[in-house]
Amino acid sequence: MSKSLRFLFFLLSLSILGMLLLLHSSPPPLDWTLSYSQTDSRPVGAQVFYELLRKVPGDKSDNLEPPIDWIKQAPDQATFVIINHGYTSDPQETHQLLAWVRNGGHLFVSATYFSGGILDSLGIGADLGDFNFPMEFNSLDPDSTEFSSLMLLPPLELEEPVTYDRFLQGIYFTWKDSLSIRVLGQIHPPSNKGEAKPNFIQVPLENGWVTLHAFPEAFSNYFMLHPEWKLYTEQVSGIWNWDQPIILDQYIKEERGSLLTPLSLILQNQYLKSAYYAAWVWVIFWVLFEGKRRQKAIKLIPPVKNQSLEFAKTIASIYFKRKDMTELGQLQIKLFWDYCRSAFFLSGDPNDPYFIQNLIEKSGVDQSATLPLIEQLRKAEKQAQLHSSDIEIIQRSIEKFKSLDHHGRNLQSAP
Repeated sequence: MSKSLRFLFFLLSLSILGMLLLLHSSPPPLDWTLSYSQTDSRPVGAQVFYELLRKVPGDKSDNLEPPIDWIKQAPDQATFVIINHGYTSDPQETHQLLAWVRNGGHLFVSATYFSGGILDSLGIGADLGDFNFPMEFNSLDPDSTEFSSLMLLPPLELEEPVTYDRFLQGIYFTWKDSLSIRVLGQIHPPSNKGEAKPNFIQVPLENGWVTLHAFPEAFSNYFMLHPEWKLYTEQVSGIWNWDQPIILDQYIKEERGSLLTPLSLILQNQYLKSAYYAAWVWVIFWVLFEGKRRQKAIKLIPPVKNQSLEFAKTIASIYFKRKDMTELGQLQIKLFWDYCRSAFFLSGDPNDPYFIQNLIEKSGVDQSATLPLIEQLRKAEKQAQLHSSDIEIIQRSIEKFKSLDHHGRNLQSAP
């Protein structure tokens, strides 16, 4: 390795080492991935909520299977809690869940996005308000920045609105006046930016209830660790009937269906990610500077020369020098019979009349020209000694036959 190349590798190693030291010394950035998982300690995980919930007395259990399967053995009276960024359900699952609610169940769904299935079944719509931005930020006076806020309505109690500084979307519900729906909470845009909209409602269905809540961030770690915000979550979960079983869904989660591959695990860790890209840089430099220099020359192999003509000349000269016209004549006759079999798809003994008849039909050569040739070849095969004149006669007869055959087609000249 040359000195310049060594110096280049030294600078590259030094830069990669400096980058790794900077990454190690700097605090890792917060991961705001939406999960709402009971084992996720990230800001938008729900580990804190589920840990506090299990300390509350009552019959609580986790559901780890699809709701359409859970509903088959579900108790008639219970509260089924679904918390996730989005909630989608097919028509069959929606039908079975609502049938369970009509028999006395309570379905609680907290999500930012609702599929049309359950909303259409209840006659409810979901819209995105004009306050869908996280905040109204004032760059000249950051302290005067205004945020959207949350408020609860009776029978729930919340003394002051909750001003949340990380609103993702201002989702609210709409419905026709003919529906009997109780509003439990509203979302307020920044002051003088519009009217409050309902984002927390309860729909009665015969003997049960369907509760829809459009702010699942209330159950996140970031929200629960705030001393004032967690009062909002306490009031929201207070509408559950704690005298009945509480079923906590752990199947419908944002990251449940994500496929974890070895490469994705490496890229999720900033140190492994840096090492991965550094290794690729090393490989590229090695290919450019080392791999190319050590590459051996590929030997050029010329294609095989076609020597068929030379072979034919050699065989012909052997027969010519030997002056054995009898063997040459027998070989010439055998080649003709092989030509007839391959060209006209014939089989059998050439002495067979059926063979001769098929040859006449398939070659298209007239019988008057074919039979004399056959007789001539049979006579030559029986002769003990052939001369050069016999060979010439046989060759001319064969060539004449080949010039006349037209594979069974009765060709006639145009008038």
